[in-house]
Amino acid sequence: MADPYFQGETEDVLKSSYSDVTVRVKSRNYAESSGQDFTAHENQPSVLNNSIQESELGNQSPSTSSQPEAAEQPQNESSVNRKLWLLALFVAFVSGVLWLRYPPAVETTAVQEFQNQMKQLRSKYQSQDEKLWKRGTTFLERHLNSSLPRLQPAILLLTAAQDAEEVLKCLSEQIADAYSSFRSVRAIRIDGAGKAAQDSDEVKQQVDQELSDGFKNGQNAAVVHRFESLPAGSTLIFYKYCDHENAAFKDVALVLTVLLEEKTLEASLGLKEIEEKVRDFLKVKFTSSHTASSYNHMDPDKLNGLWSRISHLVLPVQPENALKGGSCL
Repeated sequence: MADPYFQGETEDVLKSSYSDVTVRVKSRNYAESSGQDFTAHENQPSVLNNSIQESELGNQSPSTSSQPEAAEQPQNESSVNRKLWLLALFVAFVSGVLWLRYPPAVETTAVQEFQNQMKQLRSKYQSQDEKLWKRGTTFLERHLNSSLPRLQPAILLLTAAQDAEEVLKCLSEQIADAYSSFRSVRAIRIDGAGKAAQDSDEVKQQVDQELSDGFKNGQNAAVVHRFESLPAGSTLIFYKYCDHENAAFKDVALVLTVLLEEKTLEASLGLKEIEEKVRDFLKVKFTSSHTASSYNHMDPDKLNGLWSRISHLVLPVQPENALKGGSCL
Protein backbone atom coordinates (compact mmCIF):
# COMPACT_ATOMS: atom_id res chain seq x y z
CA MET A 1 0.00 0.00 0.00
CA ALA A 2 1.48 3.27 -1.09
CA ASP A 3 2.27 6.06 1.20
CA PRO A 4 -0.33 8.84 0.80
CA TYR A 5 2.40 11.48 0.88
CA PHE A 6 4.26 9.96 -2.06
CA GLN A 7 1.06 9.31 -3.88
CA GLY A 8 0.08 12.98 -3.68
CA GLU A 9 3.57 14.03 -4.79
CA THR A 10 3.42 11.70 -7.75
CA GLU A 11 0.10 13.22 -8.84
CA ASP A 12 1.53 16.69 -8.54
CA VAL A 13 4.53 15.72 -10.69
CA LEU A 14 2.28 14.20 -13.30
CA LYS A 15 0.08 17.30 -13.40
CA SER A 16 3.07 19.52 -13.68
CA SER A 17 4.49 17.47 -16.51
CA TYR A 18 1.17 17.51 -18.29
CA SER A 19 0.93 21.24 -17.92
CA ASP A 20 4.42 21.70 -19.30
CA VAL A 21 3.59 19.58 -22.33
CA THR A 22 0.38 21.47 -22.86
CA VAL A 23 2.09 24.83 -22.65
CA ARG A 24 4.85 23.74 -25.04
CA VAL A 25 2.30 22.46 -27.56
CA LYS A 26 0.22 25.58 -27.34
CA SER A 27 3.29 27.72 -27.60
CA ARG A 28 4.41 25.89 -30.72
CA ASN A 29 0.98 26.19 -32.28
CA TYR A 30 0.86 29.88 -31.43
CA ALA A 31 4.30 30.38 -32.84
CA GLU A 32 3.37 28.69 -36.08
CA SER A 33 0.17 30.68 -36.25
CA SER A 34 1.99 33.89 -35.47
CA GLY A 35 4.55 33.12 -38.09
CA GLN A 36 1.89 32.76 -40.71
CA ASP A 37 0.20 35.98 -39.61
CA PHE A 38 3.50 37.83 -39.57
CA THR A 39 4.31 36.58 -43.04
CA ALA A 40 0.90 37.73 -44.22
CA HIS A 41 1.38 41.17 -42.65
CA GLU A 42 4.82 41.43 -44.17
CA ASN A 43 3.37 40.83 -47.61
CA GLN A 44 0.52 43.41 -47.25
CA PRO A 45 2.70 46.59 -47.37
CA SER A 46 4.27 45.38 -50.59
CA VAL A 47 0.87 44.98 -52.21
CA LEU A 48 -0.24 48.36 -50.89
CA ASN A 49 2.90 50.02 -52.14
CA ASN A 50 2.33 48.48 -55.54
CA SER A 51 -1.23 49.82 -55.58
CA ILE A 52 -0.11 53.32 -54.62
CA GLN A 53 2.58 53.31 -57.26
CA GLU A 54 0.11 52.21 -59.91
CA SER A 55 -2.35 54.89 -58.77
CA GLU A 56 0.36 57.56 -58.94
CA LEU A 57 1.42 56.40 -62.36
CA GLY A 58 -2.16 56.50 -63.48
CA ASN A 59 -2.66 60.01 -62.14
CA GLN A 60 0.56 61.28 -63.68
CA SER A 61 -0.68 60.64 -67.18
CA PRO A 62 -3.66 63.13 -67.15
CA SER A 63 -1.61 65.70 -65.24
CA THR A 64 1.18 65.53 -67.76
CA SER A 65 -1.23 65.82 -70.71
CA SER A 66 -3.09 68.82 -69.23
CA GLN A 67 0.05 70.94 -68.78
CA PRO A 68 0.18 72.14 -72.46
CA GLU A 69 -3.53 73.03 -72.35
CA ALA A 70 -3.01 75.11 -69.19
CA ALA A 71 -0.09 76.89 -70.83
CA GLU A 72 -2.07 77.42 -74.03
CA GLN A 73 -5.06 79.10 -72.33
CA PRO A 74 -3.28 82.30 -71.11
CA GLN A 75 -1.69 82.66 -74.54
CA ASN A 76 -5.10 82.52 -76.23
CA GLU A 77 -6.55 85.09 -73.81
CA SER A 78 -3.57 87.40 -74.37
CA SER A 79 -3.98 87.13 -78.14
CA VAL A 80 -7.71 87.95 -77.96
CA ASN A 81 -7.09 90.96 -75.71
CA ARG A 82 -4.39 92.26 -78.07
CA LYS A 83 -6.72 91.97 -81.08
CA LEU A 84 -9.55 93.77 -79.26
CA TRP A 85 -7.19 96.58 -78.24
CA LEU A 86 -5.95 97.00 -81.82
CA LEU A 87 -9.52 97.02 -83.13
CA ALA A 88 -10.55 99.72 -80.66
CA LEU A 89 -7.50 101.79 -81.61
CA PHE A 90 -8.32 101.45 -85.30
CA VAL A 91 -11.97 102.50 -84.79
CA ALA A 92 -10.88 105.56 -82.78
CA PHE A 93 -8.39 106.55 -85.47
CA VAL A 94 -10.92 106.23 -88.29
CA SER A 95 -13.52 108.20 -86.33
CA GLY A 96 -11.04 111.01 -85.72
CA VAL A 97 -10.07 111.20 -89.38
CA LEU A 98 -13.70 111.29 -90.51
CA TRP A 99 -14.55 114.00 -87.97
CA LEU A 100 -11.68 116.22 -89.14
CA ARG A 101 -12.29 115.63 -92.81
CA TYR A 102 -16.09 115.94 -92.75
CA PRO A 103 -17.38 118.69 -90.42
CA PRO A 104 -21.04 118.74 -89.33
CA ALA A 105 -23.17 118.41 -92.45
CA VAL A 106 -25.62 121.20 -91.58
CA GLU A 107 -22.94 123.88 -91.17
CA THR A 108 -21.05 122.76 -94.29
CA THR A 109 -24.19 122.85 -96.39
CA ALA A 110 -25.11 126.32 -95.12
CA VAL A 111 -21.72 127.81 -95.95
CA GLN A 112 -21.46 126.14 -99.35
CA GLU A 113 -24.95 127.29 -100.30
CA PHE A 114 -24.17 130.84 -99.19
CA GLN A 115 -20.91 130.85 -101.15
CA ASN A 116 -22.68 129.60 -104.28
CA GLN A 117 -25.33 132.30 -104.00
CA MET A 118 -22.76 135.04 -103.50
CA LYS A 119 -20.76 133.86 -106.53
CA GLN A 120 -23.90 134.13 -108.65
CA LEU A 121 -24.60 137.64 -107.37
CA ARG A 122 -21.04 138.67 -108.03
CA SER A 123 -21.28 137.50 -111.64
CA LYS A 124 -24.47 139.57 -112.11
CA TYR A 125 -23.52 142.78 -110.30
CA GLN A 126 -20.19 143.43 -111.98
CA SER A 127 -20.00 147.15 -111.21
CA GLN A 128 -19.66 146.67 -107.46
CA ASP A 129 -16.49 147.39 -105.57
CA GLU A 130 -14.29 144.41 -104.75
CA LYS A 131 -14.55 145.33 -101.07
CA LEU A 132 -18.28 144.62 -101.10
CA TRP A 133 -17.81 141.01 -102.16
CA LYS A 134 -14.67 140.26 -100.21
CA ARG A 135 -15.53 141.92 -96.91
CA GLY A 136 -19.25 141.19 -97.02
CA THR A 137 -18.87 137.52 -97.94
CA THR A 138 -16.16 136.89 -95.36
CA PHE A 139 -18.10 138.67 -92.62
CA LEU A 140 -21.35 136.75 -93.12
CA GLU A 141 -19.61 133.45 -93.88
CA ARG A 142 -17.67 133.57 -90.63
CA HIS A 143 -20.87 134.12 -88.67
CA LEU A 144 -22.73 131.41 -90.57
CA ASN A 145 -19.92 128.89 -90.19
CA SER A 146 -19.32 129.39 -86.50
CA SER A 147 -18.97 126.01 -84.74
CA LEU A 148 -19.26 127.70 -81.35
CA PRO A 149 -22.36 129.39 -79.93
CA ARG A 150 -22.68 132.80 -81.60
CA LEU A 151 -22.21 135.67 -79.19
CA GLN A 152 -24.00 138.32 -81.27
CA PRO A 153 -25.91 138.70 -84.54
CA ALA A 154 -24.20 139.73 -87.78
CA ILE A 155 -25.12 143.30 -88.72
CA LEU A 156 -24.35 144.48 -92.24
CA LEU A 157 -25.12 148.09 -93.25
CA LEU A 158 -25.25 148.86 -96.99
CA THR A 159 -25.40 152.41 -98.24
CA ALA A 160 -25.80 154.09 -101.64
CA ALA A 161 -26.42 157.42 -103.28
CA GLN A 162 -29.59 158.24 -105.21
CA ASP A 163 -28.30 156.83 -108.49
CA ALA A 164 -28.02 153.33 -106.96
CA GLU A 165 -31.33 153.18 -105.09
CA GLU A 166 -32.69 150.20 -107.04
CA VAL A 167 -29.44 148.30 -106.82
CA LEU A 168 -29.35 148.91 -103.05
CA LYS A 169 -32.84 147.44 -102.66
CA CYS A 170 -32.16 144.40 -104.86
CA LEU A 171 -28.72 143.56 -103.58
CA SER A 172 -29.61 143.89 -99.87
CA GLU A 173 -32.53 141.47 -100.27
CA GLN A 174 -30.52 139.00 -102.29
CA ILE A 175 -27.63 138.99 -99.83
CA ALA A 176 -30.03 138.42 -96.93
CA ASP A 177 -31.71 135.61 -98.88
CA ALA A 178 -28.31 134.07 -99.64
CA TYR A 179 -27.54 133.95 -95.92
CA SER A 180 -30.71 131.97 -95.24
CA SER A 181 -30.75 129.99 -98.50
CA PHE A 182 -29.83 126.67 -96.85
CA ARG A 183 -33.11 126.88 -94.91
CA SER A 184 -35.07 127.47 -98.10
CA VAL A 185 -36.80 130.51 -96.59
CA ARG A 186 -36.87 134.16 -97.54
CA ALA A 187 -35.42 136.81 -95.30
CA ILE A 188 -37.76 139.06 -93.34
CA ARG A 189 -38.45 142.32 -95.20
CA ILE A 190 -39.24 145.61 -93.49
CA ASP A 191 -39.82 148.78 -95.49
CA GLY A 192 -38.74 151.82 -93.51
CA ALA A 193 -39.96 154.28 -96.16
CA GLY A 194 -43.49 152.90 -95.87
CA LYS A 195 -43.51 153.58 -92.10
CA ALA A 196 -42.04 157.10 -92.21
CA ALA A 197 -45.33 158.91 -91.53
CA GLN A 198 -46.56 156.55 -88.78
CA ASP A 199 -46.41 157.01 -85.03
CA SER A 200 -42.99 156.19 -83.64
CA ASP A 201 -44.26 153.93 -80.85
CA GLU A 202 -46.53 152.01 -83.22
CA VAL A 203 -43.71 151.48 -85.70
CA LYS A 204 -41.48 150.32 -82.86
CA GLN A 205 -44.04 147.67 -81.89
CA GLN A 206 -44.58 146.61 -85.51
CA VAL A 207 -40.86 146.17 -86.17
CA ASP A 208 -40.45 144.27 -82.92
CA GLN A 209 -43.34 141.97 -83.80
CA GLU A 210 -42.14 141.30 -87.35
CA LEU A 211 -38.59 140.49 -86.32
CA SER A 212 -39.54 138.42 -83.29
CA ASP A 213 -42.16 136.34 -85.12
CA GLY A 214 -39.91 135.75 -88.10
CA PHE A 215 -36.88 134.63 -86.09
CA LYS A 216 -38.97 132.40 -83.84
CA ASN A 217 -40.50 130.72 -86.90
CA GLY A 218 -37.20 129.70 -88.46
CA GLN A 219 -36.12 132.73 -90.48
CA ASN A 220 -32.55 133.70 -89.68
CA ALA A 221 -32.07 136.85 -91.74
CA ALA A 222 -33.85 140.18 -92.13
CA VAL A 223 -33.43 143.20 -94.37
CA VAL A 224 -34.59 146.64 -93.21
CA HIS A 225 -34.94 148.96 -96.21
CA ARG A 226 -34.42 152.69 -95.83
CA PHE A 227 -33.40 152.60 -92.19
CA GLU A 228 -33.04 156.40 -92.23
CA SER A 229 -36.77 156.79 -93.01
CA LEU A 230 -37.98 155.05 -89.86
CA PRO A 231 -39.36 157.38 -87.16
CA ALA A 232 -36.35 158.22 -84.99
CA GLY A 233 -37.76 156.85 -81.74
CA SER A 234 -38.76 153.55 -83.34
CA THR A 235 -35.14 152.73 -84.18
CA LEU A 236 -34.42 152.24 -80.47
CA ILE A 237 -35.94 148.77 -80.86
CA PHE A 238 -32.70 147.76 -82.58
CA TYR A 239 -30.96 147.95 -79.22
CA LYS A 240 -32.83 144.69 -78.59
CA TYR A 241 -31.78 142.99 -81.83
CA CYS A 242 -28.28 144.39 -82.42
CA ASP A 243 -26.75 144.45 -78.94
CA HIS A 244 -23.23 143.09 -78.64
CA GLU A 245 -23.94 140.90 -75.61
CA ASN A 246 -27.67 140.72 -74.93
CA ALA A 247 -29.29 140.54 -78.36
CA ALA A 248 -32.60 138.67 -78.36
CA PHE A 249 -31.43 136.47 -81.26
CA LYS A 250 -27.72 135.83 -81.77
CA ASP A 251 -27.69 133.33 -84.63
CA VAL A 252 -29.25 135.71 -87.18
CA ALA A 253 -28.13 138.34 -89.68
CA LEU A 254 -29.65 141.79 -90.20
CA VAL A 255 -28.98 143.78 -93.37
CA LEU A 256 -29.79 147.49 -93.00
CA THR A 257 -29.83 149.95 -95.89
CA VAL A 258 -29.32 153.72 -95.79
CA LEU A 259 -30.03 155.81 -98.90
CA LEU A 260 -27.99 158.98 -98.82
CA GLU A 261 -29.29 162.26 -100.22
CA GLU A 262 -26.32 162.67 -102.51
CA LYS A 263 -26.82 161.97 -106.17
CA THR A 264 -23.60 160.00 -106.58
CA LEU A 265 -21.23 158.29 -104.19
CA GLU A 266 -17.63 158.66 -105.28
CA ALA A 267 -15.97 155.29 -105.87
CA SER A 268 -12.65 156.66 -104.57
CA LEU A 269 -13.96 157.03 -101.02
CA GLY A 270 -12.50 154.65 -98.43
CA LEU A 271 -14.61 152.54 -96.07
CA LYS A 272 -13.80 154.78 -93.11
CA GLU A 273 -14.97 157.89 -94.98
CA ILE A 274 -18.17 156.16 -96.05
CA GLU A 275 -18.86 155.05 -92.48
CA GLU A 276 -18.46 158.62 -91.19
CA LYS A 277 -20.69 159.94 -93.97
CA VAL A 278 -23.52 157.55 -92.97
CA ARG A 279 -23.12 158.31 -89.27
CA ASP A 280 -23.35 162.07 -89.83
CA PHE A 281 -26.36 161.62 -92.08
CA LEU A 282 -28.27 159.59 -89.47
CA LYS A 283 -27.38 162.12 -86.79
CA VAL A 284 -29.07 164.84 -88.81
CA LYS A 285 -32.08 162.65 -89.58
CA PHE A 286 -32.69 161.30 -86.07
CA THR A 287 -31.75 164.14 -83.74
CA SER A 288 -33.16 167.64 -83.57
CA SER A 289 -32.88 170.48 -81.09
CA HIS A 290 -36.68 170.75 -81.21
CA THR A 291 -37.23 167.14 -80.05
CA ALA A 292 -37.74 166.68 -76.32
CA SER A 293 -35.36 164.24 -74.70
CA SER A 294 -37.19 161.25 -73.22
CA TYR A 295 -36.99 157.49 -73.02
CA ASN A 296 -39.03 157.01 -76.20
CA HIS A 297 -37.25 159.65 -78.27
CA MET A 298 -33.86 159.74 -79.88
CA ASP A 299 -31.06 161.94 -78.59
CA PRO A 300 -27.33 162.17 -79.40
CA ASP A 301 -26.32 159.79 -76.61
CA LYS A 302 -28.85 157.16 -77.65
CA LEU A 303 -27.86 157.58 -81.27
CA ASN A 304 -24.22 156.96 -80.37
CA GLY A 305 -25.23 153.77 -78.57
CA LEU A 306 -27.36 152.69 -81.53
CA TRP A 307 -24.61 153.47 -84.02
CA SER A 308 -22.08 151.32 -82.16
CA ARG A 309 -24.49 148.41 -82.48
CA ILE A 310 -25.41 148.70 -86.17
CA SER A 311 -22.06 149.73 -87.65
CA HIS A 312 -20.27 146.37 -87.50
CA LEU A 313 -19.54 146.64 -91.23
CA VAL A 314 -20.57 149.50 -93.55
CA LEU A 315 -20.17 148.89 -97.29
CA PRO A 316 -21.04 151.01 -100.36
CA VAL A 317 -23.28 149.97 -103.27
CA GLN A 318 -22.70 151.39 -106.75
CA PRO A 319 -25.17 151.77 -109.66
CA GLU A 320 -25.49 149.01 -112.29
CA ASN A 321 -26.03 149.84 -115.96
CA ALA A 322 -27.55 146.41 -116.54
CA LEU A 323 -30.32 147.03 -114.03
CA LYS A 324 -33.36 148.44 -115.82
CA GLY A 325 -37.02 148.81 -115.12
CA GLY A 326 -36.71 148.15 -111.39
CA SER A 327 -36.23 144.38 -111.82
CA CYS A 328 -33.36 142.78 -109.95
CA LEU A 329 -30.58 140.94 -111.74
